[in-house]
Amino acid sequence: MPIKPVTCHVATCDVCGTTYGSDSADQCAVHSTTRESAIALLYTDPEWLVTADGRVICLLADPDHQAALVAMMPPAPTAACDGQTALDI
Repeated sequence: MPIKPVTCHVATCDVCGTTYGSDSADQCAVHSTTRESAIALLYTDPEWLVTADGRVICLLADPDHQAALVAMMPPAPTAACDGQTALDI
């Protein structure tokens, strides 16, 4: 049986390093033949996020992941209307 090199792509969370398709280090991860197919897998999973700039984030509910999501949000809009009086409470 010949041995040949094979390139594969595995999605990994930018925040915690978790590999897509594995719950622990001893489980096999999902391998894709192209970067695009790895991203396509993530798009179908509601517990993973691929950002417009290419970051991959698993949606664990912990402070580090929450901070990463908050950092991606635009600043809150200021609510002001023409002629509105500011309420200093």
